Amino acid sequence: MTSVLVRLRPVVQATPTADGLHLRGWSSNCTITGGAALWRVWQRLAPQLTAGVPAAELGVPDGTAPAVRAAVELILAQLREHDMLVSMPAEQSPDGPSAEVADWLASVAPDPVGAWGRLRSAAVVISGSGLPAEMAARAADAVGLRNSYSDGNTDELVVSAGAFSVSAGCGAEVGYVLPVAEGLVLFNTEVIMHVTARLGVTGEPTGVLAALIGSAAVHRLVCALAGLPDPATEFKTSYPMALVARTGPLRATYHPMLTGPRHPDPWHTLDALTDPELGEVGPPEFGTLPQVPAKLATCGDALGIGTTADAARLNATLNALDADGVDDLHARGTALRRAVRHRTGRPVRSWTADPTARRWWKALTERFAVPATLRVEQLAPSVHKAEIHHGDRLLSWAVEATPQDAVAFAALAATGQAQAGRDGTAHLNGAAPHHAGDHPGWATRAWRWPAGVRTTEEAFQQALAALDER
Repeated sequence: MTSVLVRLRPVVQATPTADGLHLRGWSSNCTITGGAALWRVWQRLAPQLTAGVPAAELGVPDGTAPAVRAAVELILAQLREHDMLVSMPAEQSPDGPSAEVADWLASVAPDPVGAWGRLRSAAVVISGSGLPAEMAARAADAVGLRNSYSDGNTDELVVSAGAFSVSAGCGAEVGYVLPVAEGLVLFNTEVIMHVTARLGVTGEPTGVLAALIGSAAVHRLVCALAGLPDPATEFKTSYPMALVARTGPLRATYHPMLTGPRHPDPWHTLDALTDPELGEVGPPEFGTLPQVPAKLATCGDALGIGTTADAARLNATLNALDADGVDDLHARGTALRRAVRHRTGRPVRSWTADPTARRWWKALTERFAVPATLRVEQLAPSVHKAEIHHGDRLLSWAVEATPQDAVAFAALAATGQAQAGRDGTAHLNGAAPHHAGDHPGWATRAWRWPAGVRTTEEAFQQALAALDER
C-alpha cells in the first residue's frame, strides 16, 4: 500500500514580518502574529513540510518546549485553514504527470492524484485549422493528455473531451477563448459570430497570439476535466467570462459576455453592457464635462444625467442603447410612465415646500438662468406629472408618485441638459436603481434622494398600470 505524505503546497510562499510571518497560497493568504521567533520556527518547519510528513506524524514531538509547541500548532492550524497543505503519495507513479504538472496540481487541486486520474483517462479532441489548433495540440501534449488533432476547414478552434467543450478564435491581432460549455449547453453560432465581430477578429493568426489562445483553450478544458475552478472564477459575476487576448503589447484579460439571464445586481449588468471588449456600447466617459451640480457622462453621443457618477453612467448607457431600463423593474417603470405622460390632470402646487425639488428647480432657473416654466398635474391620487418648458420647447418631463419627486426628477433632467449645453427633451425617473449607501440617522430626504424612491416602485407601477387601462 502506497504511503501518503502531507506536504506544503508548492505555490505557498512565506515572508517574515515584524512580529510573525505572512503566508501566500493559490487563493488565500494569512498573517500570523506572535513575535519574531515565529519566523525561526517556520524556517525549521518549512523544509520538513516541503519534503512531506506522514499524516500520523504531523504534529509536535513530545518534550518540545511549550512556546515552540504553541508556535508550531499555530502555524499548522493556519496552513490547514487556508488550504496550504496537501496529501500526496510518498512515491511518484510511473504513469504520473511530469514534474511541472505534478507541482501545478499539488498547488491547486484539492485531490491532486484524483485530478490527474481524470486528466489521464480523458480523450481530448482538438479540431480547427492553422496555428491555434496546432498550439492547442502542443499544449495538450505538454500536460500529458491523450489527444487527437483534426485539421478542419474552419477558423474556429474547438477543444473537447467527454461532456466538456471550449471554443476559441484567433486573428492577426486579437483572439478569444470562450468559457467551458458542458453537456448540451453550447455557445451557438450567433454568439460566436457576435464575439468575433465585436472584437474584430481578422487576418492570419501570429505565432505568439496563437500559442496563447491555443494554450488558454486547453487550460480551461483541463480545469474542467480535473475538477478545478475555471480561471475566471475569481470574477464574481453570473455572466460567462471570455478571455480576450491582444497584441501590441501582448495581453490577456477576462470579459463578461451578455448571454443568459441578467445578473440580479443591475450594476453588474451595466458593467457588462459597457465592457470595453464585449459590451454593447463603449464605456461611459466623464471627460471634460462639468460635474456640478449634476453628474454628467457621455456614451458615444448620448448624454447621461444623475445625482451620482454611477447614475450618470447608467443613464448615458441606456440613452446610447435607446433602452428603457437596466433591469425588468426599471424597464417596466419607464414604459408605464411613457404610456401615461400625455394625459392631463388637475394642476397642483404642493411641491414648493420640498427642498429637493426646490434645489433642482433653482439650479435650472437661477444657476443656469433658463427662463423655464413648470406645470405639475395630478393624474390620479398617487400619480403626478411634471413638465418643464422653455417657450414652446419641452425640456423635460417626469411621472412619479408624488409631485415633489416629479418636479425633482424633471428639474434634475433639465438642469443636466443645460449644464452640458445640450438641446432636446430629457427624462429621468425613480425606477432606476441607485447604489445603496450608509446614511446617518439624521439624514433627511434631501440627503438621500433619489436612493429611496425605487423602494415603492412596484406599488407605483400598479397605479400606473391601472391608469393606463382607463
